[in-house]
Amino acid sequence: MKSPVQLFAALAILLATATVTAQVFKWIDKDGKVNFTDTPPPAEAVKGEAKKIASPTAAATPPAIASKTVAPSAAKSPADLAKDAEKKKTELAEKAKKDDETEKIAKQNEERCKEARRYLSTLESGTPIKQSNDAGETVFMSDAARASETARAKAAAAESCKN
Repeated sequence: MKSPVQLFAALAILLATATVTAQVFKWIDKDGKVNFTDTPPPAEAVKGEAKKIASPTAAATPPAIASKTVAPSAAKSPADLAKDAEKKKTELAEKAKKDDETEKIAKQNEERCKEARRYLSTLESGTPIKQSNDAGETVFMSDAARASETARAKAAAAESCKN
């Protein structure tokens, strides 16, 4: 046996659907009186024409999705739309190219920084460093040359490793 609450809910649903689907007609009779009915007016009783209007419940219900309307003057032709699409495509390609170049430069700077730090570390380690002199002979770097080269390497590392 169904509970009274379930029966009441079913009855409420049935009545609600009946009112949602109801149509409302607005018409003026021969005496000039405005009438609103849910049935079409009799043909002989109408002065002018009868108009079907939206149901009161449909008018009170807000739309699910608000639609955007474009003014006729703002509408673009297919040629303009194609130009806009091509322009946007070109801009995106240029941005991608610029981003690739920026990334490439960043990688190069990172490599320069690592190399400068490695060289500075080698200079500061105190291990003997071999060099070629003007005659092409292999010689070890002097302490004065090491100090000068260390100062230059520190400046290069500081410049390369700014970021």
